[in-house]
Amino acid sequence: MLEAEYPIPYAGIGPDGAMKLSVLLDILQDMADRDAHRMSMTVADLLPKGVSWVLRQYRIAVGRYPGYKSRLNVRTWHEPRRNLHSVRAFQVRDAEGPVASAWTSWILIDIGRGRPLRLDRHSTEVYVQESLPVDGDAPNLPAVEEFERENFFSVRRWDLDRNAHVNNAVYFSWAIESVPDEVADVFEPALVEAEYLKPVEKNGDVRVRTAPLPAEEEMRSFFHSIVGPDGEVKANFATRWRARK
Repeated sequence: MLEAEYPIPYAGIGPDGAMKLSVLLDILQDMADRDAHRMSMTVADLLPKGVSWVLRQYRIAVGRYPGYKSRLNVRTWHEPRRNLHSVRAFQVRDAEGPVASAWTSWILIDIGRGRPLRLDRHSTEVYVQESLPVDGDAPNLPAVEEFERENFFSVRRWDLDRNAHVNNAVYFSWAIESVPDEVADVFEPALVEAEYLKPVEKNGDVRVRTAPLPAEEEMRSFFHSIVGPDGEVKANFATRWRARK
């Protein structure tokens, strides 16, 4: 298990004086990379072998959004499942207590063929020895066929990651930005669940189709289907929002 502290930068604070979700996502990505670095299993380690990590599923629950200058204590650990999925968990706290938790699932792919690979063929000894049990299962997103809104977003050069694909956190921004202003102005994301299906590259605009989902009286929930320039669904998101305090 890896543990580290991160300060919340000034640029990571929104109009309400609280941490942006995007900052938290960036911190979790950095923690995952730091832990993989200890195991010699980062994207940089794997690319020369024609192999890379691809994110498949993500669930993040945010209990509260700390303010500027708060220091986040982040812990992360991993568990291989069925020799195919590398499940990684995160716990985030600050001086006041729990902040957020996250569950992610990754697969290794052959870059040339685009096919999943068995973990034991590319795992290092440290990766195997330091695995720990991870609670929780994959997100179970609803099936939605009718949508009320469509938003379009251009893929920017700085949206791309080491694999030359759109970074997973950018998908979150597309989903969050697709929620109506009258909701986003008074509600904040409490739970986001995602399923990544195919990568988006630097080629045209993406279309985000959004539909409301049933929710408790004081909550709002939405389903988001992210469609690439080729018309294929690239990812699905479900976002759950609570009233800001």
